[in-house]
Amino acid sequence: MTDLCGRDDPFFRPRFLGDKYPTFDYIVEVVDRPAYFFFVQVKGTTPGYTSEENRLWVQVTQDDIDRMVACPAPTYLVGIDVNAIGVGFLLSLNEPRVNVASLTTRFRIECVVLEQLRDEVIEFWSSRNLTLTGSRFRE
Repeated sequence: MTDLCGRDDPFFRPRFLGDKYPTFDYIVEVVDRPAYFFFVQVKGTTPGYTSEENRLWVQVTQDDIDRMVACPAPTYLVGIDVNAIGVGFLLSLNEPRVNVASLTTRFRIECVVLEQLRDEVIEFWSSRNLTLTGSRFRE
């Protein structure tokens, strides 16, 4: 997530939420637009890949999936192949689904995917009017 990808700054600034935070491990800000962010759950795994579709074995509880889907911000799962240093894959968990037991390897975390992720998060937040108007707590 913090690869420079030929830039002076990385695309993202991850902030660890702590071990006791439910469901999410990181809140990740877009470096150029810190008001734009997303949440990530990270799953490291050692069993490797499925034989049929070359998917990374991971296990995410249904409670975590449901909480991620219910979150009003972009949410993603990052699966890390612990046996292959620096190899990770990304999956959006913004729509309802059941039983995430493996992760597609189509979205390997590398510069092209990081740039696409940044663009997706910016598009998500840019398309919303997030200004609170008419608050009862104003003068």
